[in-house]
Amino acid sequence: MRTDMQGLFSDPALERHFTGHSGGITQLRFSPDGSQIATSSTDSSVILWNLKQAARCIRFASHTGAVNGVAWSPKGNLIASAGHDRTVKIWEPKVRGVSGEFVAHSKPVRSVDFDPTGHQLLTASDDKSAKLWRVARRQFIASFAQQCNWVRSAKFSPNGKLVATVSDDKSLRIYDVGSGECVRTFTEERAAPRQVAWHPWGNMVAVALGCNRIKIFDVSASQLLQLYVVHSAPVNDVAFHPGGHFLLSGSDDHTIRILDLLEGRPIYTLTGHTDAINAVAFTKDGAQFATAGNDRQLLVWQSNLHTYDASQFETKAALASSGCDTSTASSSKQSNVSDAKSNDLSIRIDPRQSLAYQTLDEDFQVVDVSLESASETCSCEAQLEEMSEMLKLLDERVRRLEGIYTL
Repeated sequence: MRTDMQGLFSDPALERHFTGHSGGITQLRFSPDGSQIATSSTDSSVILWNLKQAARCIRFASHTGAVNGVAWSPKGNLIASAGHDRTVKIWEPKVRGVSGEFVAHSKPVRSVDFDPTGHQLLTASDDKSAKLWRVARRQFIASFAQQCNWVRSAKFSPNGKLVATVSDDKSLRIYDVGSGECVRTFTEERAAPRQVAWHPWGNMVAVALGCNRIKIFDVSASQLLQLYVVHSAPVNDVAFHPGGHFLLSGSDDHTIRILDLLEGRPIYTLTGHTDAINAVAFTKDGAQFATAGNDRQLLVWQSNLHTYDASQFETKAALASSGCDTSTASSSKQSNVSDAKSNDLSIRIDPRQSLAYQTLDEDFQVVDVSLESASETCSCEAQLEEMSEMLKLLDERVRRLEGIYTL
């Protein structure tokens, strides 16, 4: 049987297994270079996990309540965290770093997101608004406030020109950053959306819904493209693979699903978590993804999606259903999950018998860093970076003018 399986694509495989938070993990983000993961938690802290050197991780604890979201700046030199204490913290991700903070909203802050330049920050809050800020001075720029209830999440589009918000008023709204106007509105009748993700091409968004569904919308055409009913409980987070052909989702049903968007079907069901999964994310190159949730576990996986071949899926699913081990990672148990209602033939990956799961990464030191606010230092560094970018733009314009004058 092993001979018959030669040449089949590789399945996702668990690579690392971390625990360290004392409360549920609310969000996770990979650093731009993929070497670190930042996780936020209900235990009022953010932990920075170093995937290259497991000997030391950093716990940043200066929020006075649950931390609802976290984000890396594009260059990886800053991290922002959103707190139930109404504040946003901006800090350097190192032991001897500096930090700054500001009260961003009148109610808990649910999410933070940097724009592609790293100069602007987007926040979403229970005060029914999303706000745009200048990072260097923590200066308010604009508000997106057409929502009638809590704003669960707000995200910049890949080019930074649009903002997507999802709210407990059961809406998905698209705003134009330049004008501040709401240019698209999508409403959901069944349940409120919990999270939103932009497709890497910038023309589509995926929404995780409280009614167990996932929807993908075409923003420019204002239409629903795909609907997936692959979870048996509310969906909490979604993430597109950087290549744009796969979607990762996490749910209250304790499972992670991987969807093949070109074929329009689920291809993997991943287990291993023992409670609701709140956060999922891919690395920038898509080689890895991570999942985390209320069970306080952080699981880091090899995606192996670069090997996926849709033409082989049914063959591999059939082998999985017959009890054969089709994975190159032989330590992962697999079985086929077939649901009569949804005709779900996805391959099930259960890493709990794998060496990576049983070898829990506990041989690391978590360094507690209680950074005193050094807002002037942080602000000056951010201002210098912004001034440097402006000088580069001015230099480019001068060169263009010189070229025109020469002609």
